[in-house]
Amino acid sequence: MIFFGTRSSNINNGQIINVDCPNCETNSTMIYSVFEKYAHVYWIPFFPIGRKTVTECNSCKRTFELKELSETIKNKIVREKEKSNFKSPIWMFSGLFVVVGIVLFSIYNSQETEKNIATYIKNPKVGDIYEIQMGLSNYSTMRLDKISKDSIYFTYNDYITDSSTGIDEIDIDKNYTTQKDVTTKKALAEMHKKETILSINR
Repeated sequence: MIFFGTRSSNINNGQIINVDCPNCETNSTMIYSVFEKYAHVYWIPFFPIGRKTVTECNSCKRTFELKELSETIKNKIVREKEKSNFKSPIWMFSGLFVVVGIVLFSIYNSQETEKNIATYIKNPKVGDIYEIQMGLSNYSTMRLDKISKDSIYFTYNDYITDSSTGIDEIDIDKNYTTQKDVTTKKALAEMHKKETILSINR
C-alpha cells in the first residue's frame, strides 16, 4: 500500500500598511502568510503543487483569502512578495532527489557488477559463487570447486527460486551436494553474453 497525499507549509510572511480593511473599514496594517501545498509519498515531499495567501487585519483580526480583497490590496501584496523574492523550499523536492539518487546508484551498481563479472570470468577462483538464471523465472547458484587448465568444475545448488531476490536465501553451503558439472572459460563467457550469469560473488 502506498501512502500519498498533500500537505501545506508556511513558506513566507509579511505585511502591508495603509490599507482599508474590507471588514472593519479601518485604515490599518494587514499581515499576510503564504502557504504552499506539496505532494508527498510516505510523508516524503516530492514537489509543490500550489500556493495560497491568507491575510489578517491588525485591527479586527478578521482573516481573508486573496479573492475577498480589493484589487488595491492584492496589488500591494503582490509587490511585497516580489520584494521578498522567495521560492519553494528545496526540501519540498526531497522525494525527487531520493528517486534520482536511487536511479543513479542503480546505474552505477549495475555497471560495477558487469565489470566484476567480466573480470571474474577471465580470472576465476575456487569458491566463486555464480548467480544464474536457469529459465524464464528460475534462479539458482553454482559454486566453483576446482580449476584445471581450461576446465572449471562446479557444484550446482540443490534449490532454485522463482525470484532473483531470493537467491541469497538458498546460497547456503549445505545446499551444494551432488549436482556436478565441468565447463570452460569460453563457455562461461558465452553464458555472460546470453545474460545467464547475473552476478559473481567472491
